[in-house]
Amino acid sequence: MKVVRSSTRVAIVFAGCLAIAAPVWARQETTLARAKEFYASAAYEEALDILRRLNGISPPAETREVAVYQLFCLLALGRVDETKKTIETIVRADPMYHLSEEDASPRVRTLFEETRRPLLPGIIKDLYAQAKAAYDRKDTAEAVDGFDRVIALVADASLTDAPGIGDINTLAIGFRDLLPGAADSPPGPPAPPPP
Repeated sequence: MKVVRSSTRVAIVFAGCLAIAAPVWARQETTLARAKEFYASAAYEEALDILRRLNGISPPAETREVAVYQLFCLLALGRVDETKKTIETIVRADPMYHLSEEDASPRVRTLFEETRRPLLPGIIKDLYAQAKAAYDRKDTAEAVDGFDRVIALVADASLTDAPGIGDINTLAIGFRDLLPGAADSPPGPPAPPPP
């Protein structure tokens, strides 16, 4: 009877240790570094599994890198539609982001930019609306930051010829210049001449 109770206690303690150790082991296996190892060894599905688990739980500093590696894995597997959706996610999170020459081949960078460019007019309009709302609330810091982002994004994407974007750029420059904190900001690019 004592042997059975002792064995039961040992089994319970062992199960408890496993329950505690399992999440720690899973976290060690679900890291960006592990996903990069799989990617480097051309185990793209395994890398994608880890990257998908990291979505939403990775530290903010790694969030974009997780998405970029997801993009690379999907592209390597020939999943173009999923690749474009991943690019859209990256661009919506950070519209100013570009793949660097060190990170991606010219073909991948071209696909990224071709997917990014049509998204930008909508993003610029949303950013302008948010900055204008901050201006109306008299939230100077947020308004200056928002208008500066609009101006920088228009200049970065060379979208002044897109319908309505030149007007938004002109309005963003005008509102930003009216704000007290605008003196600390660099001046925006000149507005395009009226048609």
